[in-house]
This record gives sequence, structure tokens and C-alpha cells, in this order.
Amino acid sequence: VNDISPYKTLITHGFTVDEKGEKMSKSKGNVIAPDKVVNQYGSEILRLWVALSDYQTDLKISDGILKQTAEQYRKIRNTFRFLLANVDDLDAIVPNDAYGELDRWILAKAGEVFASVKASFEVNDFLRGFATLNHFLTNELSGIYMDICKDRLYCDAKDAQTRRAAQSAMALISKSMLGLVAPVLTYTADEILEYAPAIFKGDMENIFDLVYEELPLMETPFDLSAIMAVREGFYEEVDKLRKEKTIKATLELELIGEVEGFSSDKDMEDWFVVSAVKSSSEGEKLASFEVDGKTYSIHKATAHKCPRCWKFVSASEDEACARCTEVVS
Repeated sequence: VNDISPYKTLITHGFTVDEKGEKMSKSKGNVIAPDKVVNQYGSEILRLWVALSDYQTDLKISDGILKQTAEQYRKIRNTFRFLLANVDDLDAIVPNDAYGELDRWILAKAGEVFASVKASFEVNDFLRGFATLNHFLTNELSGIYMDICKDRLYCDAKDAQTRRAAQSAMALISKSMLGLVAPVLTYTADEILEYAPAIFKGDMENIFDLVYEELPLMETPFDLSAIMAVREGFYEEVDKLRKEKTIKATLELELIGEVEGFSSDKDMEDWFVVSAVKSSSEGEKLASFEVDGKTYSIHKATAHKCPRCWKFVSASEDEACARCTEVVS
């Protein structure tokens, strides 16, 4: 009528087929009805399955595929749950110069990942967008940063700068990420907002007030590829020690060698989740590994276990370490 197309973009997609790629039919008994999926898994799983499907080909669906989708949904949901649970007492986001090197790294990495995800979503490549996001959640955010931060979140003083900086990074990342996934995981986003703390919710009354916000520009403190390689080598040996039941936790260990990276000893210890990173140790040597021609060894920590933070840095048994003594008193 108006000599223009009544839409901005036209997307064509394949048929929905079973896991073997066969057309669904009642005679074969391979039909999976959307209402059955919604009743069994919930509408969020059905919506996420669509987003995780390559619609340029036929879309495969089965109970097995839906279970995998449910696992990915749980990963996203549990990540939000952890992030928001740990920012509940945060009153204000810290200024940019208050972030430590670990916080700067995760904010820079998240900013890079979210920009890539948003670019994929804008060209309707939802599969690539969610694959990029899931990789980040599993590896850098959940696998490293959230695990590393537990010590400073739970054991540092309530208003310590390290704790407030980690909380601020988590608040910014969770709010930005929610703006990305809300169009797909609508009910989850609405529920998150309902339970979100004031620092996260701000003036928003409902999910329709949520607008995607980019993370503050942050430069990575240094090239992490070298220290990442050392971490991978370390955890390969740790897995062996755990299987042999030589150790139960990495905090029982000290890492010995010239590790270049974080300027803070605390950040270095947290990066490997050990009680110490130093040049020599009197503790029992348990393993060694090599990265880029440099040799590193893993030793049993020589100090006693702090009953509060569980790091092996106390002067005697049943005595809190210096950091915990200061916090508690």
C-alpha cells in the first residue's frame, strides 16, 4: 500500500524436528507439544531453547536437548542469585579508582563480552550471543572471579575497600547482564527485579523500566595470558592431588616460583586460592609443573589453619590469623 515493507527485517527459519532430524508426526509418536514443554520445564526453558537454536537450519527438540537447555538456564539463574545475594548490604558503587586489579580485570572482560553479545543479538544471532555469554559465565565469572571473591566477601571487614569494590563490580555486572537477557528470560528477569536490593533496582518499578547499561570503561591491569597459563598448570596438578586424596582444599597449599602478575600479594593468593605465593617454602613438596620454561612447585603450607578464613596462615592451632583477629575485634 505504501510502497515500503511493513517490517525492518525478515527472518526465515527451518522446521522443528525431533533429535534425529525427522519430521514430527502423530503416527511416529515423536511430537513434542509446546504446552507439554511449558508444563514440564516452564516457559523460560522453551524461550531459551528457541534462543539457543540455529534457526537457519531445522530446529531439533527432544527431552535430552531440553534438559541441556534447563542446565544452561540454571547456570544463568544461579549466577544472578550469587551476585545479588552478595550485594545486599552495598549502599553505593565505589569510584573507578577504588577497584583492585582483579575487579578491573573482570569488569574489562565483562564489558568486552557484553558488547559482543549485544552485537550478536542486534543482528538476531541469538545462538552466538548466548554461547559467548555462557562461556563467560562458566569460565571467567563463575569459574574464577566469583570463586576468588568468596574470601574477601565473607572474611574481610564489612566496609573494607576490597569487599566493597568486589560488591560494586558484581552489582554493575549483574545489572548490565540482566538488560541483555531480559527480552528472552522475561519472567526470570521480572523475578530478579522483585527481589533485587535497592542499589540494583534504583528507581525501576517493574521490568519494563529496565534499560541495558554498558559497563564503565575499564582497562585490564596487565596481560593475563601468562598468569592464566600458570593457573591452568597449577590446577592440573591439584586435580591429581585431590584424586590421590593428598589434599582436600587448595588453601592447604603454597605455590612456589616466580609468578608475574598482580602487584598485591592478596590478589595473587586469591587468584590461585592458596595460602601463599612465594619464592621458597619449607613445607613438603607435593608436585611441580612447568609453564613457558619456568618451573613451579606446590608445597604443603607450613602455618596452621585459621578457624575463621581457613587459610593456613595462623601462628598456632585454634588461633585466628592476623587479618581475622583485626576484623573480629
